[in-house]
Amino acid sequence: MFADIHSHIIPAADDGAVDEKTAANMLRMASANGTSHIVATPHFIVGSVENPSILVHEKCVELQSLADREGIDITIHPGAEVFIGPDIPELFDKGVINTLNDSSYILLELPMSGIPIYTEEILYDLQLKGLTPIIAHPERNSEILKNPDILASMVSRGILAQINSGSVTGLYGRKIRKVAMKLIKMGLIHFVASDAHTCGRRSPSLETAAAIVHRKFGSDTAECLFYKNGMAILENGIVPCKV
Repeated sequence: MFADIHSHIIPAADDGAVDEKTAANMLRMASANGTSHIVATPHFIVGSVENPSILVHEKCVELQSLADREGIDITIHPGAEVFIGPDIPELFDKGVINTLNDSSYILLELPMSGIPIYTEEILYDLQLKGLTPIIAHPERNSEILKNPDILASMVSRGILAQINSGSVTGLYGRKIRKVAMKLIKMGLIHFVASDAHTCGRRSPSLETAAAIVHRKFGSDTAECLFYKNGMAILENGIVPCKV
C-alpha cells in the first residue's frame, strides 16, 4: 500500500484535475495501483493561485463522497502545496493555509529556478511555530541539482523532503533522475509522492517508482518512503524512518 502526500486531484483548483470526471479517474487509478491514502495538495501561491483552507476541506469532503459513490477504495485528506514567500507564516497564523491533514507538517514548494534569500528565515519561522516543513520535489530545484548539500543543510535542521515518483522513473529526464536517486542514497529524502496532475504523463500511479526504489535500496527503504512516513504525517506522529 502507498500513502501519497502530494497530489492535485481537486477539480479546477489549479493546474491539476480539470473537472470532477478527471478527479474520479485519477482516484480510481491511484487506488488500482495500491494507494490507500492520498492528500489533496492544491497550489497556494500568494497573489496567484490561492486555495484557502476552508475551501480545500469542503472540496475533500465532496471528493470523498464521490469516491465512495464510485466504489473507489481510497481515503482523501486535505492539504496544500504552499509556494514559499514572506507572507506564509502570517497566513498560517490566520488559518488560511492548510498543513497536511491538519497536522504539524506543511508542504512547501521552492521556485524551480533557485532559492530565495528569505528561504532560511521562513523555514525557521515556521519551525518556531511548531511546524515541520517538507520541501516538495527538491530534485527539480536548479540550485539543489547543482549542490545537494543545500538540502543536506536543511535536513540537518529538522526539515524533511519529498521527491516525485516521476523523478525516480525518469519522467523529468536523466539528470533529475540521477539527482533524485543520489538524494535517496544520501538519506535526505523522507517521502516519494506522485505530484499527480492528470491520468496521463503525471499520473497518481506510484507502483513503478516503488519497484525501482525497492530494487535499488531495499524493501525497508521503499516501505518508509512510500507508506510508513506518509502515514505518520496523516496521524500527526513522528516520521519513523530516516533512510
